[in-house]
Amino acid sequence: MNSFCNTEIVFSDKSTAEDLLLSRTGENVVLLLSESADMRWGLKTFRNSLEKQSNIYVWVKSVPANPTQNDILQVLRIIGGQYIDTVIAIGGGSTIDLAKALSIFSNSEKNNTYTLDEISACIRNKSYVAGSCIDIIAVPTTAGTGSELTQWATIWDANKLGKYSIDVPELKPRLALIVPEFTLSLPPIITLSTGLDALSHAVEAYWSKHTTPLVQEIACRSIEIILENLKKTIQYPSNLLYREKMCRASVLAGLAFSQTRTTACHAISYPLTQLYGVPHGIAAALTLNGVSIVNKGHFPNDDELFCLFEEYSGLEMWLKNTCDPYVTLSLGFYGIQKDDIDGIVAASFSSGRMDNNPVALGKDDIYKVLFSLLN
Repeated sequence: MNSFCNTEIVFSDKSTAEDLLLSRTGENVVLLLSESADMRWGLKTFRNSLEKQSNIYVWVKSVPANPTQNDILQVLRIIGGQYIDTVIAIGGGSTIDLAKALSIFSNSEKNNTYTLDEISACIRNKSYVAGSCIDIIAVPTTAGTGSELTQWATIWDANKLGKYSIDVPELKPRLALIVPEFTLSLPPIITLSTGLDALSHAVEAYWSKHTTPLVQEIACRSIEIILENLKKTIQYPSNLLYREKMCRASVLAGLAFSQTRTTACHAISYPLTQLYGVPHGIAAALTLNGVSIVNKGHFPNDDELFCLFEEYSGLEMWLKNTCDPYVTLSLGFYGIQKDDIDGIVAASFSSGRMDNNPVALGKDDIYKVLFSLLN
């Protein structure tokens, strides 16, 4: 049986985090850190120190959003025949997802000969080599994805035919280093989207088929923090206290859904993101209220969950008040029309999350939820 959490979680300021990274890193290192992020956070001195103390040092300077098999292959080519024992990921959820893909695939004897078809087949068939994962140190720079605590990584099909999940217990990062200072530079829309992602993680963990009393307690606290602090964080982006609160909420949500996985909202979110470019957290939150109405009465302690939203006049009103004036939680806002819904519904059942919902939802149920979001 897997332990509840075997990732070491450390909250730190930037200076202490740099010292900790230098002291906890192996000799052969891949650093995933975009050039823009490196400049934004002033990490040149840290990078130079890391390079000097490393036997092998590979800096991957370009990190894509929503990594595909092609992106994995490109980075493996950069590593080439070098043996790596640590991957440091400093960035958002996509950066950490790519680190996990490297952790499972990087092999000094194969990096230069892997083919796209080989990587794609391995991900689809989950034909990973047991016990071969490279240590990951995750430093999230957003507050919401929870990827720094989970055993899976989302890989998007390069041909937009779906998304895949790499799922290996050993992919849980060895160390999750939480530095709220790194979130100070997030623009409002990313703060909103990642905060909504954390909310969706917590809510879906609470009602998941695999929920437990402990998961529900953790999820409740995460939800409380988000309800109280997300809007204030957007309004006062330089307030480090609000930023730290959202980091706490993200970690708690990550702990909760790492035990349960997500449910219908995330299943529907994947085609919304892949086909129409809806930011992931917003895509998950779009259906949160509609799915909550369907699920109500079908999972333990449901009243306790819905009570959390009462002082905000309910989940739907909290979402509206928090998202205004940045986005409208409707399909039409993202140019999605009625004729597009059938394709979204069909793709929603391919991600392996729908069957974790407490209510068995059919295509007609998903169609109704999406149809209500057209305007």
